[in-house]
Order: sequence, then structure tokens, then C-alpha cells
Amino acid sequence: MADPVRTLTADVVVLGTGPAGMAAVAAAAAQGAEVIAVEAMEHIGGNAVWSTGYLAFVDSQMQREQGIEDDEETFVADARAMVAQAEERFGVEWDEELVRLYARESAETYRILTGRGVRFSRFIPRPRQHTVDRMAAVEDSWMLGRAFAPDFALPNVTTLFGTVADRLVSEDGRITGVLAHGPADGQRHALHARRGVVLATGGYQSNPELRRRYQPEFVARAPYLGVDTCRGDGHLMGQAVGGDLINMTFVPPLVIVSSSVVEDAIAVNGAGERFHDEAGPYEDRVEQLHAQPGRRAWYVVDDEVAREKAGLIGQMPEPLVQAATLTELAAAIGVPGEALERTVAGWNAFLGTGAEVDPEFGRVVLPPGRRRCATAPFTAVPMVEGVNFCCGGFRVTTDMQVVDVFGSPIGGLFAAGDCVGGLNPVSDLGGVHICGGFTLGRVAGRAAARGVHDEGDHGTVLHAGMPSMLDTKIALVHLDAPGSHAP
Repeated sequence: MADPVRTLTADVVVLGTGPAGMAAVAAAAAQGAEVIAVEAMEHIGGNAVWSTGYLAFVDSQMQREQGIEDDEETFVADARAMVAQAEERFGVEWDEELVRLYARESAETYRILTGRGVRFSRFIPRPRQHTVDRMAAVEDSWMLGRAFAPDFALPNVTTLFGTVADRLVSEDGRITGVLAHGPADGQRHALHARRGVVLATGGYQSNPELRRRYQPEFVARAPYLGVDTCRGDGHLMGQAVGGDLINMTFVPPLVIVSSSVVEDAIAVNGAGERFHDEAGPYEDRVEQLHAQPGRRAWYVVDDEVAREKAGLIGQMPEPLVQAATLTELAAAIGVPGEALERTVAGWNAFLGTGAEVDPEFGRVVLPPGRRRCATAPFTAVPMVEGVNFCCGGFRVTTDMQVVDVFGSPIGGLFAAGDCVGGLNPVSDLGGVHICGGFTLGRVAGRAAARGVHDEGDHGTVLHAGMPSMLDTKIALVHLDAPGSHAP
């Protein structure tokens, strides 16, 4: 006998409770809307609470307090430069108006987060991407989830944990709900949304079968670091009702390691020597790893770091190697012992100088407190290329309403976070994925609570400087011709 279907009704249904989903729930609930949140895991926070916790804010109070001048135009110029670099490797569409919206709203995100108890310890310099310091490090990434936990306890918010959304429900061309189920208990849910549904299910990086549609097999099977619920559920559901996906091939490779580990680590090659800026741009790290014989290299940390960041190091794709001395560690990983000792001694000597820039490779992200790699035993972890995030998602309006392949907003359907394709091409700047989720998720939640869905009652339709599929005649097929298919 089939499982009974549990029917629930609310003003807004939010799918996913990572940064975008948390912000959307909070914003919709604050407007008095009844909200149903659907989360595949057993806690809120998504990938963000497991991350290093870097967020990039534009003209934030933290910047002003330190005399840093920043504004929308400066951020857009940095974003444009990042897109120009990405265009050399991927097909890229970016929505400048969406990037500008992020720039204008991100300072408010900082105000909201700090008002909810999130503390930021310092700026992380990344001068080759951010021309001013704007990427701030959260003291503890779990603060991000704790900051929004009270919203999920509000009387007008119902949260379904351990629940997976299956498909969207539409009536008369408008999205009116979601069908979902609980994998553990088999419970089925029919969720009705009076005003809107927000897709905030994260990316598709943990789904190699989906990535194979956009990437070669060997690339799609590359290791992934993060929660396994980033399967592209929102992308598939939105695509099924006509949503226009962009940047789906843009899944940037990187060396799999938490940025928090990189702050304290050096990387050595088969000669036992450093060979690049360990905290430099992601694509540079991959390129430099490729240049090493056999593409083999290792991150090296001391015992203090290995203990402090055991959880992050344990998530890396290949097992760590530990030894009582640097000489023994070198033997274990097959590099010259004297060279490894000389490399670590040189790094420690630099940290003792007080200089802000590594003279060998220009590294500016240094260990907090400039702590040295000095406490035995020592640990080495193989460097492995893989993926951490993806950039593909839906074209949206400035109200975060999903746009279909003909360039028209889909009534009742909104997207945020990694379900949005127009902002993510600038994510290699650093700090944009998480902050973009919080910032544009807030916009989506507000819009969904208002029930924006009619023609003439939505934000600007963004085309990233590109015409829609209809405009470019991709859909020139005669729909009434035998054997033809609607796009």
C-alpha cells in the first residue's frame, strides 16, 4: 500500500537551508509569511557551516572602521576582470545588474550577520582578485547556522528535515507547490505555496552523472569536497518547468583543501621545495600542480595545525602521512630530507621577519599570528585536483524570479545561491558564494513573500548582455511539425 501523502500549505516554500535558504526563510518570515523549509540534511547551514567561512562585503562597516574605501564600481571592476579571465577557459554569461545588486546589498548582509552574533576576525588579503580588502573571515563557520536557527523556531516557519524535493507543481503556468519525500521514512509530502517557491538547493557538484552532461567523463568524476546533497535537485526541477540554465559547464577545478588549512600550510614538490603561492588564485594552484612531475605535491603542517584542523584535513581525498621528524616525513613521501628541512626552515625564517609578502612567490595570506611550522610530529597531505563549487544556475530577474528559455519570468518561482547562474562566474574572487547566498537569498525571500509573479510585477529581466534562446533563434523549430519538440 502506498505511503499516505502529508499535505501542508504555506505562503512560501523554500527548498534548501544553506546560506541562500536561511536568508530566504528569515526574510519571508519577517514579512509575516507562513514558510515551509525543506532540508535534505538534519541541520541547517549547507556547505557554509563546513567551510572556511570567507565572505566578501562591499563598503561594510568593518571596512569603514579600518579606513578601507570600497564601492559598487570598484567591486564591479574586479568582477569584470574575473569574468575576463574565466572566459579564457569556459563559456561564461554574467549578469552585471545582479553583480551590482550584490554589491549594493552585501553591506546590509554584514550588518544582519553581526547583529545576529556572527563575528569576523580579520580580512583575508587577495590582491590579485579583490583590489581592496573586503573578504572577511568568520571566527567559526558554525556561527552562520546558529545565527539563523531562531528563525526556524518561529511559529510561522515549519521545517522538514531529512526531506528531498522531487518536483515542482504548476497550475495555469504558475508554480504553486512542491512534491517531496523523506528517504528514511518514505513519507511523501504535497506542499502548497500560495505565493512562491524558492530554489536554494545548492549546486550540482556532488552529482557526477549530472556533471557528465556538461563535462568530459574524467572531469565529472573528479573528487569533490563538501556535503553530498549538492546534487542539482533545484536545477533539474526548475529546468523541467522551462527555467533557463546558464554557465553549466563552468565547474572550476581546484586543489582540494580548505582555505583554513592553506593559511597554515606550505606545499612542497618532489624536490622537497615550495613551488607556488599556496593561497593564490585557484586556477594558478591547479596550473602549478600540473607542472610538477607526476602532478605530485604535498601540503605540510606541524602538529599544532594538524590537531586544530584535524576535521578539515580528514576531509581531503587522500590519507595523510605523519612522522616524528621532517627527515622521516621526507622519507615517507619520497622527497629529499635535507631539502624539506631547508624549505621549512626558510619559511619559518620569513615568518620571523615581519615582512608582509613572501619574497619567493608573493604570498600574502600568512598563518594567523605568523605561527611557524615547528612542532613535531609533522604531517603531509597529498595535493589532489578536484572541485568544490560550480557556477551554473538559472537566469533570474532582479527580484530573483526564475526566467524561462523564452525570456519570461516564471510565476511563483524564485532562485538564490548556487541555483542562480549570473553571479557565480565572479565567485573566484573569493567570498562571493556564501555572501551571495545570504545577500540574494534575502532578496528572493522578500520577493516570494510579496507573491511577485505577474507580468509587469517583477524585477528587471537580466540577459547578461545576451539575448534569450528565443531571440537567438535556438528555438526556431516549428512546434506543430511532426517529430518536433518544444525547448
